[in-house]
Amino acid sequence: MKLLGAPLSPFVRKAVIVAAEKNLDYEYDPRPSPLGWPEDFEKINPLKRIPALLPDADKPDFAINDSSAICAYFEKLQPEPALYPSAAEAYGRALWLEEVADTELANKVGMLVFRPVFFNLAAGKPADIDSAKSGFEKLSEVLLPYLESQLGDANWFAGDMFSIADIAVTAQLMNLNMVGFAVPEDRFPRLRAHYTRCIARPSIAACVEGIEKFISTSGFKFERIIA
Repeated sequence: MKLLGAPLSPFVRKAVIVAAEKNLDYEYDPRPSPLGWPEDFEKINPLKRIPALLPDADKPDFAINDSSAICAYFEKLQPEPALYPSAAEAYGRALWLEEVADTELANKVGMLVFRPVFFNLAAGKPADIDSAKSGFEKLSEVLLPYLESQLGDANWFAGDMFSIADIAVTAQLMNLNMVGFAVPEDRFPRLRAHYTRCIARPSIAACVEGIEKFISTSGFKFERIIA
């Protein structure tokens, strides 16, 4: 099978982490990106979104698109280790928090914080730090407090197991951290501790290493705003 999508996409990252947790082998094509689509990509996904998965790399007309669909497919393909809780309540919470991460968290991290820094630098412009700071404060008004409250005293978001909810949230926060906005420990200690636990896992640590390698070779300089 083949996974397609730019590695800095948090949605591609989410699928990569699930595949790593399940020790699944696949070919990887990093070309599809909002910054440039391969000529034949519309045959795979007419919506031009990433990630895309070809269960059979030789059959581009049959693809599984959307990170949530791909991760659910991986769960059925390789049930162990389970990343979706079996108990009904925990399962529902995992799906809900995955949705929060993939929609509102992705939108606010991506559009309000990541884009003013990364996209400006990618276009050869100075990072718009003031806009990013303002965006982070908007993120801190509702979403980060909500995620902090949903952890409570638990290590993981949905029951007592590491799940798709933890992966989805962490995949988004990695882009926040990349452009200099770590979750502040003094304001959100539980969420910061959760992020630290998650990035210590080999599946996620490998993605962190990839981001650090990209930064070191790209020539971009990301100012540390919130440590």
